[in-house]
Amino acid sequence: MKAAIVLLADYKVQNFVRRMVVELNQKYQVSFFASHLPVHVSLKQPFSFENLGKLENYFDNLATRISPLEIKLNGIYYSEWDGFGILGLNVIETSSLRTMHNQINFELTNVVKDPSAPHDGKDYHFHMTIELGKVVGKNPYREYFDHIQNKDIKLSFLAKEIALFYYPNEDTNFFFNYKTLPLHLS
Repeated sequence: MKAAIVLLADYKVQNFVRRMVVELNQKYQVSFFASHLPVHVSLKQPFSFENLGKLENYFDNLATRISPLEIKLNGIYYSEWDGFGILGLNVIETSSLRTMHNQINFELTNVVKDPSAPHDGKDYHFHMTIELGKVVGKNPYREYFDHIQNKDIKLSFLAKEIALFYYPNEDTNFFFNYKTLPLHLS
C-alpha cells in the first residue's frame, strides 16, 4: 500500500487545469490518468505504509496543525521521468511549503517503516501536475506544451484542504482520494 499527502486547489485552479486536460484529450486523444485525482500540490510523494489506521491518525492530527496558506503558480512546464511525459504548473516555493514537506518526511519515520519516495527531500520541486502518461513514439504532452503561446501564468489560491491519496498496492496506476480534511483555522 502507498499513500500521498497533498493540498487541494480551489475551484478556480481546478477548472483552469481541467480545461487544459480536456484540450489535451481532444487534440491528442490522451487518456485521463493523473487527472482522476483532484488538482493538488503534493506535500509528500507516494510512500509505502503498513497500517492505514495509524497513518490516518497521523493525517488527522497533521490537518489540525496546518493553517490555510496561499499557493502561487507562475508557469506551465513540461518534463520527463521514467518514460512518462509530464505537463504541470510550477508552484512558487515558500518557507511554509518547504517546512511542511520536511516536517512530514521527519514525522512519518514514527508512523511507517520507510517514508522515502522518489523526488522527496531537499531538492523536491513543488508543482501541480496537469496530466502525465507513458510516451511511446510521438509525444503528445511535449507537442501540446510546445504549442502553448504563453507559458507564464499568474494564478494563486488559498489552500484550505489537505487530502490523503491511497494506492492499494505498489502499482501506482490505481489510486483515489481516500480522505479530505479542512486545514486548521488559526
